[in-house]
Amino acid sequence: MRRSSANLLESPLSTRQSQRHTHGKNPLIADEIGTLMRRAPREVLLCYPNTYRVAGSSLGFQVIYRALNSREEVACHRAVMPAEMLDGGPLHALTSLEFAKPLGDYDAVLFSIAYELDIGNLAMMLLASGLSPLASGRDARAPIVIVGGPLTTSNVLPLGLFADIVVMGEADLAVFTLLDWFAQGLDRGAMLQAARDIKGFWLPNFHDDAVPNQLSVGGACLPALGAWHSPQAEFKNMMLLEASRGCPRYCSFCVVRAPVAPMREPELDRVVAALDLPEYRAAPRVGFVGAAVSDWAPIKSALRAAIERGKKFGISSLRADRLDEDDEFVDLLFQGGYRTMTVASDAPSQRMRGKMMKGIRERHLMGACEQARRVGMRLFKMYVIIGLPEEEDRDIDELIDFCQRLSQRMSTAITLSPFVPKLHTPLAQAPFEAVETQMKKLKRIQRGLGGRVDVRFDSPRQAYIEYRLSMGGMDMGHVILAAMQAGGTLSAWKQAFIQYDKAHGTQRPAVDAAQRHGLWPLTGAR
Repeated sequence: MRRSSANLLESPLSTRQSQRHTHGKNPLIADEIGTLMRRAPREVLLCYPNTYRVAGSSLGFQVIYRALNSREEVACHRAVMPAEMLDGGPLHALTSLEFAKPLGDYDAVLFSIAYELDIGNLAMMLLASGLSPLASGRDARAPIVIVGGPLTTSNVLPLGLFADIVVMGEADLAVFTLLDWFAQGLDRGAMLQAARDIKGFWLPNFHDDAVPNQLSVGGACLPALGAWHSPQAEFKNMMLLEASRGCPRYCSFCVVRAPVAPMREPELDRVVAALDLPEYRAAPRVGFVGAAVSDWAPIKSALRAAIERGKKFGISSLRADRLDEDDEFVDLLFQGGYRTMTVASDAPSQRMRGKMMKGIRERHLMGACEQARRVGMRLFKMYVIIGLPEEEDRDIDELIDFCQRLSQRMSTAITLSPFVPKLHTPLAQAPFEAVETQMKKLKRIQRGLGGRVDVRFDSPRQAYIEYRLSMGGMDMGHVILAAMQAGGTLSAWKQAFIQYDKAHGTQRPAVDAAQRHGLWPLTGAR
């Protein structure tokens, strides 16, 4: 009988191992708590195309792992990208973290992918394991390759050459369809045939670039629960819990915006009940995850419940306009271990925030800074997007002036990220600002802040690669594979794009496909 993800809350996995298992275990998971050491007649492998540090902090990865281990007939193990391979080291065969079983020996291989640049890592993980990274190169004896994850809310076309099946959008319930197939022992051909008629399943070899709508689930699937915590994860020793999904806001640059991903919220008592599950009781920290957690009405009650249980906590998204006049909220953050207040300006000026429909004003950001200082936090951190459409010098000047004023109140850091247009947003057809122009802006900001503010930034050259992939078609898979096989360096990507552009000319085949099929309207949901 199929179990919904909601039932997982009432029925914690009986095979869960809550203590550490160090005998013969992969050192990456030697200190992990919550490991599922299971064997079953059907075994599938869930892969994350990045390091364990990143994979261990992905709630979606953990949710799918938990679901795939909810049936006796099926066991799910994990694999991650070895750090040395990610750094350009030699390829070597990948095996599961739990039992060192080779990737090619599993009945199915699944990937959870969050980021365009990880598509190349996915290809390398297959190649390193003796499988063709291209779906066309794998025969009936190879395990089926199924891909899902946050990337599927944007442009999935560059995955098309690598994946047999892509699960579009929120897979909380769709994963149980896969679980049924695995339990029944369907072979590769039978699964591909069955998937043709399943809503939200994209088969690149069958549908070509006519990508189906994204799947979406209701609040009954929340809270989504993590499966393990580890000192080696990015969020160290933290059990993750999704306290809300979607967003009530309309920021025009964001794929998680109200028309596409409306806000869904669980009842408070379900979240509190999750905190009392054994795996959460064993964790020193709890992470409340969601695109708009601070907009979830009962968030303060949930934080109090965590504090009452002796937990420190983190929140994945804090809006300045929920903090600037709410002493109680900020007091709870401090009690829960916060020493850095992190918020998003998301544009360098009030003018640009208005154009991007951000809804945050300077007084909200300054007020959040004052609140952080009031309770004794050490650092105020702000995320800012630069290179937005119609951005001018005066916007950068305003950012410099505002950051100077923030730094007079407390230690301040800003992280600058280049704007990358995405499908499913009103800005899908916006230009990507030239790398040289962005570099000049970064240097100007650094000079203007003169060491008074810690200025960090994401690489514009890496962002350009992300942009090309976010606008790419299925044939972008050949570019990805060529760049990765040439070492995955910036130079390798540049040469691969040059060769592609000579042959194709267009840099936006994803937008072309959207317009041709009447799919994924550029302004949001159908």
